[in-house]
Amino acid sequence: MNLLCIILLSLSTINSLTLIFKTENQLLKNRMLGISLLCYNISLLVYFLWIDTGFIVEHPHLLRSISPLMYLNAPFFYFYIRNSLTNQNGLTKYDYFHFLPALIHLIDLMPFYGLPVAEKREIAKMIFANKDLLNYIGSGLIPISFHYLFRLVLQLGYLFYCLHLVRKLQPDFLKKVSGEKLKNWLFLSLSVMGIIIVINLCFMLFTYFGENHDQYSGPKFICSTIAFLGILFLNAYINFKPELVYGFQLGSAVPEGTQLEANDKTPALKESIGELVPTEMEIKDADLLLEKIRYALYEEKIFLRKGITIIDLAKNIEVSPKVLSVLINRKFKTNFNELINNYRVDYAKELIEQHILERYSIEGLASMVGFNSRITFFNAFKKKVGFSPKEYYKTKLSVSPSVF
Repeated sequence: MNLLCIILLSLSTINSLTLIFKTENQLLKNRMLGISLLCYNISLLVYFLWIDTGFIVEHPHLLRSISPLMYLNAPFFYFYIRNSLTNQNGLTKYDYFHFLPALIHLIDLMPFYGLPVAEKREIAKMIFANKDLLNYIGSGLIPISFHYLFRLVLQLGYLFYCLHLVRKLQPDFLKKVSGEKLKNWLFLSLSVMGIIIVINLCFMLFTYFGENHDQYSGPKFICSTIAFLGILFLNAYINFKPELVYGFQLGSAVPEGTQLEANDKTPALKESIGELVPTEMEIKDADLLLEKIRYALYEEKIFLRKGITIIDLAKNIEVSPKVLSVLINRKFKTNFNELINNYRVDYAKELIEQHILERYSIEGLASMVGFNSRITFFNAFKKKVGFSPKEYYKTKLSVSPSVF
């Protein structure tokens, strides 16, 4: 049984590492999911490989070495959910505060790490003889039992906040379960992770207050089995469609391969780009710069980045902000902010036509297409389209009732 668990967890660890380091068609938010699963995989693998087999007795210096890592699984799962909902692709400066518990725990364990090997070997022997002692002995300045309980409280807190974000940005998502939702990756990951966290809490309660001290029998065995299978399920499922979020894949606002030229056949694209006009002053390598802008807008979708500035785009295409500003003004007949907002609105229109408002709130859609606030999105949308987002949706609904 132990060997089977070790093999499965080793494969799961490799699987999560693949999700983290795979580069093609890979979003950073999925790497965050990979890190979350990696933390779970390693903690379980270490238990079966080190604690359960007695390996830790021969190598006591490894005891508690991965304990701080266990504080990271919940924050990175939260980053994955939040970034999937809001279409972010990175961390904000305030996100690093989520790593404080792990850092504090690492510092707290320094005195334990400095203990003589012989003393740590005695602790390892006691833990191997009675696995429940893993929750009580081998502490730093703060009792290890506190860390186990506090981690569970944090995991519950992150789970509830993830559910709050889903309810806020996609109000109808949690109201009913359907066959379609059972194929939905974000719904499944939230549900399974929620079950794992609740089961871990039950396991901890049975450990602290139950009469059963044998990990492999009774309710503790049931809890550990369910949690173990849940982790394996998440690791296995991401191999199918790891990019899939909310049952659809965010499409591109402009078909792949579209050229940034005035004679494009798409009216909406002409409206966004504007006619290319002759200029008195020639910009060196203007055609190359336009191609780089095209790539940044169509392929990289830089307009989805919140708070993006002309300096960011200038760095992206390796040109000075001043030259870029002149190029945008001359070729697009607009300024940088208007250009970015136009692409955001066009992208929002496409998502609305894909029925996004059946699942997302206006605030959720605004965040997804790169706006920092609902009001800014609403004003930009109405200025360009002439309707509010909901009015535009109703217009589309009345024009093509058979589609809906």
